[in-house]
Amino acid sequence: MAKKQISADQITSIDERGNRLYLQPAEVTGIYRTWRTRVQILLMFVFIITPWTTINGMQSILLNIPDREFFIFGTLFRAHNAPLIFFLIFGGAITLAFVTSIWGRVWCGWACPQTVFIDGVFRRIEFWIEGNYLARRKMQTEPLTTAVALKKTLKWFLFLIVSAAIAHSFLAYFVGAKSFIHIIENGPSEHLTLFIIAQFFTLLFLFDFGWFREQFCTIMCPYGRIQGLLLDKNSLAVAYDENRKEDCVKCNRCVSACPIGIDIRNGLQMECIACTACIDACDEIMEKVEKPKGLVKYTTLDHKPIQLTKPRSLLYMLIILACTIGLIYNLAVKKHSEVFLMRAKDEPYKATETDITNHYKIHLTNQSFAIHKYKITTENSEKIELISAETEVTLKPKEFKEWHIFAKMSKVEFKKNLKIKLKIYDSENEKEFSKKLEAEFLGPSPE
Repeated sequence: MAKKQISADQITSIDERGNRLYLQPAEVTGIYRTWRTRVQILLMFVFIITPWTTINGMQSILLNIPDREFFIFGTLFRAHNAPLIFFLIFGGAITLAFVTSIWGRVWCGWACPQTVFIDGVFRRIEFWIEGNYLARRKMQTEPLTTAVALKKTLKWFLFLIVSAAIAHSFLAYFVGAKSFIHIIENGPSEHLTLFIIAQFFTLLFLFDFGWFREQFCTIMCPYGRIQGLLLDKNSLAVAYDENRKEDCVKCNRCVSACPIGIDIRNGLQMECIACTACIDACDEIMEKVEKPKGLVKYTTLDHKPIQLTKPRSLLYMLIILACTIGLIYNLAVKKHSEVFLMRAKDEPYKATETDITNHYKIHLTNQSFAIHKYKITTENSEKIELISAETEVTLKPKEFKEWHIFAKMSKVEFKKNLKIKLKIYDSENEKEFSKKLEAEFLGPSPE
């Protein structure tokens, strides 16, 4: 019986009744398959090894959400560094939009973790245990025998092991690789919350990569739905050459190889992730029937060379450049320490017969990777005396301290709207690193 033709408006992984069609895409070989394998290996290696690398003595990427500290390739970002984080996130989003407008859904087919882990790991495990796509499809329709049950049990056991490894590597970006190993060595009972979170992500990845798979791309991922706003006729896409449709031998090899199950002959579709599997599959058949390759190919929809100078691309590049310049500038002027002056939470002032005293606290944070020593002076030194239990403060990298300062002046010198002006210095080189800190000096109304 001939295979039913898939219509362009049909969701390919769901049947007429809305039931899930579990896809078993055919294995293909070819130039794109070779390069995708290399890219997947590289990306998985980077994902796994990055938490274990250090720059300036800190983990290369560490997103410490509870402490609101984010270490990204040797630079420390805190919650108050919102402009820097904005440049990173907004610049990254615009870069993805720019890449999509030029090279289509190259992210989805080549770099998205969903594709990389499913295609690069989970489907390979299925192939090693259950055989090729024909054997797997046959296994789906046959009764459950002991041999089939053993294969499926082994497959899902390996899926679980891989999912646990991915989950632990993922959490290392947030907990810290070394801290995570320490937590594991101490056992789950001492860190029950983290243990539960690790099991949750293990089961989540197991469910997604092992079973849900292409349904995430088709049903949940918003990127596929907004691609229509990012693509134009000059964007690269996997396309069927309508001018050569007489060369098509109706083998449906392109459909069998598609991990989403679509028919590329129906034109560009929302579900297509541009993984190029259909290109290798079709080229393989064309070579066998001695016809030119490229019936399905990576090309622009207008069949013209890509144009980086089109208005939208120029706008994207301008925004990316602005974000890059903004990030570099803010990093260049970023101080090694952050200082904030606040009034202490006690009575506004204390007054004696001769003096008035105000209590302040300085929030001092060492954002660098070196030890720094600080001291404080005031521009009003002829009127205001600074009193503190510590004349000098030393902070280690990342260390935070509340420095309590008492400012005292004579009642005779006091007047309304008086400002106290403080300076924080690096005591080793006598260099001021912060802007002047100002606060109102409070006292009783002058008689």
